[in-house]
Amino acid sequence: METAVANKKYTVAEYLAMEERSVEKHEFYNGKIIKMPGAKPVHNLIAANLIIQLGIELEKKKTNYLVLTSDTKIHIARLNTFVYPDAVVICEKIELYPGSEMVITNPLLIVEVLSPSTEDYDRHGKFFDYKQIPSFKEYVLVEQDMPLVTASYKIADRTWQDNIAEGINSSIHLQSIDCIISLSKIYKGIQFDA
Repeated sequence: METAVANKKYTVAEYLAMEERSVEKHEFYNGKIIKMPGAKPVHNLIAANLIIQLGIELEKKKTNYLVLTSDTKIHIARLNTFVYPDAVVICEKIELYPGSEMVITNPLLIVEVLSPSTEDYDRHGKFFDYKQIPSFKEYVLVEQDMPLVTASYKIADRTWQDNIAEGINSSIHLQSIDCIISLSKIYKGIQFDA
C-alpha cells in the first residue's frame, strides 16, 4: 500500500466521485483513500502478456469468461473497500456496484504482479481481503524477478490449494477457468539475471 491522500475519512460517495475525475488511481479502505504508485514497464509487460494469454485460452471455452485489465476497480463489500488488481476474470456477466458503472463486485480469478513495495501486502493482506468476495475462487501471484507463478484455488470454504509453476519452461494450471498457460508466454520479452 502507498501513501494516504489525507488523514480525513471519506464516504464511499465522495471516493467514487473523486475517482471518476482523477487522473491517478486510488484505493479505498473503509474511509481512507490510498494513492496507487505507477508500475514499471516490466510489471506492465508481464500483466499485458498474462491478459493476452488469458484471452486466447478463454476464447476456446464454451463458458463466457471476460478478462479485464488493471483499470478494473473491485468492491469488497464486507470490508467497505475498493481496490485495483492487475487483471480480473469474470464468469458470464459483469455485476456492478449499485450506482456505479466502473466498479465490479463478482471477480472469479484475480491476478497480482508482485512488486517489491507491495509484495507482502499482495500475498497476505490483499489475499485475505479478496477472500471476503463470494464469487472469488482463484488468486494468481506473478513474480517479476524470476519465472515463478503461484495460483491459489479455493477447494472448500476457508481451504485453498496452491499450485506453483517455476521456470520459464513450466506451465501453470488455473483451475477456476481450467486453463494451462506457459510461463514462457507470461514472461515473453522479459530478461532475467543469470
